[in-house]
Amino acid sequence: MSVCIHFRNVVKRYDDLTIIPGLSLSVKEGEFFTLLGPSGCGKTTLLRMVAGFNTIEGGDIAFNDEIINDVPPGRRNIGMVFQNYAIFPHMTVRQNVAFGLGNRHVPKEESGRLVEQMLNTVKIRELAARMPDKLSGGQQQRVALARAIVIRPAVLLMDEPLSNLDAKLRIDMRNAIKSIQREVGITTLYVTHDQEEAMAISDRIAVMNAGVIQHVGTPRSIYQRPANLFVASFIGRSNVLDATLVDGGAALCFGGDYTAPFAGLDAAACRDEDGGAVKVSVRPEEFALSTQPGGIPGTVQSSVFMGLNTTYFIALDGGQTVEAIEESSASDALADGTRVYLHIKPDKVNLFCADGSRSLTRGVQNDAQA
Repeated sequence: MSVCIHFRNVVKRYDDLTIIPGLSLSVKEGEFFTLLGPSGCGKTTLLRMVAGFNTIEGGDIAFNDEIINDVPPGRRNIGMVFQNYAIFPHMTVRQNVAFGLGNRHVPKEESGRLVEQMLNTVKIRELAARMPDKLSGGQQQRVALARAIVIRPAVLLMDEPLSNLDAKLRIDMRNAIKSIQREVGITTLYVTHDQEEAMAISDRIAVMNAGVIQHVGTPRSIYQRPANLFVASFIGRSNVLDATLVDGGAALCFGGDYTAPFAGLDAAACRDEDGGAVKVSVRPEEFALSTQPGGIPGTVQSSVFMGLNTTYFIALDGGQTVEAIEESSASDALADGTRVYLHIKPDKVNLFCADGSRSLTRGVQNDAQA
């Protein structure tokens, strides 16, 4: 049976070095929850604390109402899928999948039934008699996943499980993992630094930096309305521009002659100390290009044709280089050296205070616990 996972002011230290300074978070029963962040942000450390491989220096981790801080790893009823698969090279696929059931002394007949059922679920039944060295990377990953799930754990932990696969196979496997997780309904805690992977596979995501959760929400809410500039810059691609709030917060002035209306201001988030200076996060697709004067002036440095879209790299007059994406047309792309003017899509962009620590845009949904 799946469980909720509760982190209550969790602290992790190595001697005098604090990795996680006090983290609180709740993962819902049956949820596919991803810890996302740059290398060294503490996401794998937190996962290993749930597994019981790392000690907890402060706070509590609980499965439902049961605190598991001092429960030995073997009694936590978890399944784990590692980055390197960790399947046994001397065992067949069927024997690998059955391994955990044997350790739990599941009767042979029941074990056989569960193994066959799981082989069907992960679509490797025809490989049951093969040895691991005869399997592709994706097939080995399915074996590792089947072995972790067949024991019916309360929680499934996955640590960068797709990082060793090529790009196409990663896409195939992430779709398979999500489909299997939905079918079995198990609470899953997934670690990755791959933003696209997290967006594609998760019910909710926690974006971490330096052991601190910055934003918790659905992939759509995090992408469209990030809680701070770090999240905006880490999730997807983003151009960060300096601007000034004018007209009582109803418009953004980018210097020169370009002022754009902005109706998304969260007045409650604004404070006097901002002094009108703000940061604006503009994703490449949130620019509109024109060759007619009137926007933020710049010059096309280069372009990349990507089929459906064309990406332009544009040097603004102030020296900053930005990225803009437009739908490809039947005519040629704008030539290098073309003078262009950028307009923002004001309903899409995100506004932050001058130091980037908080959003000033209405509609941010952040489940992170203070």
